[in-house]
Amino acid sequence: MNRNKVPIILRAHHLLCFLGFRGLGYSKEFVENFKSIYKRVYLGNSYIKVVSFPDKICRCCPNLTAAGCRFEDKVKMYDEKVIELLKVYGLSDLEDVLPSEAYSALKKALPQQLESICRTCEWFALGFCRESFYRKDLWKNG
Repeated sequence: MNRNKVPIILRAHHLLCFLGFRGLGYSKEFVENFKSIYKRVYLGNSYIKVVSFPDKICRCCPNLTAAGCRFEDKVKMYDEKVIELLKVYGLSDLEDVLPSEAYSALKKALPQQLESICRTCEWFALGFCRESFYRKDLWKNG
């Protein structure tokens, strides 16, 4: 484990969300929160712990209530599929990992594999994610 800092807890599918992030979101508060974490994780390559439960990004999502995520079953499926790809492509430690290591693993996936994960996400229709899946030169830290 990285002894210098505590890893940032990150839902697995947010690794894919970072790829398509263009500053849009549910609200100004959500976008600012997402951008802050995006800068630390995606641009800053800070250590993360990959999980399949709500993280700090979810904190500002209108779908997260006191009872949990209104779409938890669907979102957990996204997380599980991303975790499966990370493991298939060589990333076994999800407790203390650099995003660059996660993206190096995910780059080995076919764009169609990534699309199949995100296809039912409301943001997928905007096309930003699809573009990043096919243009892996857009991926930071990987």
